[in-house]
Amino acid sequence: MRVGIMIEGQEGLTWERWRRLVQAAEDMSYESLCRSDHLTGLWGEAKRPSLETWTSLTMLAMHTRRIRFGPMVSPITFYHPALLAKMAVALDTLSNGRMDLGTSTSTPCSASRCRP
Repeated sequence: MRVGIMIEGQEGLTWERWRRLVQAAEDMSYESLCRSDHLTGLWGEAKRPSLETWTSLTMLAMHTRRIRFGPMVSPITFYHPALLAKMAVALDTLSNGRMDLGTSTSTPCSASRCRP
């Protein structure tokens, strides 16, 4: 059986927490570590610490050797499709083929449209 972890990065994630999570997932032999790709907190708490998805995945790619990773879903409404493809290819190349890309056309409540 393969087991992965998914983190809501906009819900209080700091660089120090992310670094520890990445190292623990790699050390404990999890198959994957994925991130949500939201711009703000899910419950309207915009002041909580938050890491941008693609920047944090780049850090993961640079500091691990084995674990697979990626955004659970990167909404096409957040990125131009060509830019999203270029970002994904760059991270996949940087990580020697460990990046998995999940996309969608929208989210139930896109951060660009939601109001608390």
